[in-house]
Amino acid sequence: MKKSLAFLLVISLALVMLVAMGCEGDDPVDDPENDAVAADLPLVRASHQPCMHALPTWMGMELGWPEEHGIEIEYSYFASGAPQIEALGAEQWDVGATGTVPMFSAARSYDAYMIAVSNDESETNDMWVRPDSPILDTKGYNPDYPDIYGAPEDVAGAEILCTTISTGHYAVVATLEALGLSEADVTITHMEQDAALAAFEAGEGDILQMWAPFGFLAQNEGFVKMSSGARAGAIIPGAVIADREFADENPELVVRWLDLYFRGLEKMKYESDEALEWLGEYYREYCGLDLDNETVAPELDQDVRPIFDVDEQIALFEDGTVHEWMEDLAGFFVGQGVWEQDEKDYVIEGDHINVEFLKMLEEHRAGQ
Repeated sequence: MKKSLAFLLVISLALVMLVAMGCEGDDPVDDPENDAVAADLPLVRASHQPCMHALPTWMGMELGWPEEHGIEIEYSYFASGAPQIEALGAEQWDVGATGTVPMFSAARSYDAYMIAVSNDESETNDMWVRPDSPILDTKGYNPDYPDIYGAPEDVAGAEILCTTISTGHYAVVATLEALGLSEADVTITHMEQDAALAAFEAGEGDILQMWAPFGFLAQNEGFVKMSSGARAGAIIPGAVIADREFADENPELVVRWLDLYFRGLEKMKYESDEALEWLGEYYREYCGLDLDNETVAPELDQDVRPIFDVDEQIALFEDGTVHEWMEDLAGFFVGQGVWEQDEKDYVIEGDHINVEFLKMLEEHRAGQ
């Protein structure tokens, strides 16, 4: 009898273990073999902001792409470009997407590479007014810029709530110049995006400078777009950048991440309906921004915010277009007294705007 009970106990214990092993096999997150695989994959530390150019990495991680591309990704989130670049200087991340103004800071201070363009965000660096603003009484004062609202006499003396030394600031100055004005003709009050929007809602300022997705929040409040970088002729690309030391020592890892990133960009460009669902979730669940899919749909509208695939980007780099965009932007900040001419030349004439990783990605994809 004792031997029979012992035998039954052994069999029962074996069955419990088999069931447990079966359950573990059904859950890839808890599978020790998967943990071992993840532990063996090389790490790439990616940094992003609450912007649509973060979506390729974040969406890819949600869909399990990193393992397919042979890497593990550590995701770092920054509210804006300044702390993001400070963290680069502290060697806290390897690759990421940011604005072109932070990119210049990264190149100038830490020799970072700009390895791709995340999107053309000229239209979504914009300026807003209240619906009763006299600025809306005139449209197309300068026929060369027919979509800008405002006449010089209505804009002069205005207080503009603006995140200064930024791509948004670049759009503001371009708009003023289109109206025959300069910064000396207005008052520019520096505020971060969320604070500027809250202040404008409370009645402060006459003009609000925003960039996406905060511009969509301004639109939801009933404010009216008076201008943008695109409307003022200022081309504003987003930058994909890499830490120089990491990229030089691990070009194959940069290319694997870049392959994943462009997989996401291509979904955003060519499968926008599916990507829109992910973008809405990213803003709502990860960034805490209450934006429905309909509101953020212009983010993936190729007429509003163009995205370039690998072949298009290589062409833009090699024909000098990207350099021209960046030189114009850098010239603005030299004019602002923020950068010296030699600092601009150091970035523009050096190897910081670098197409080589896109070419490696092209070769990598051709060999698959």
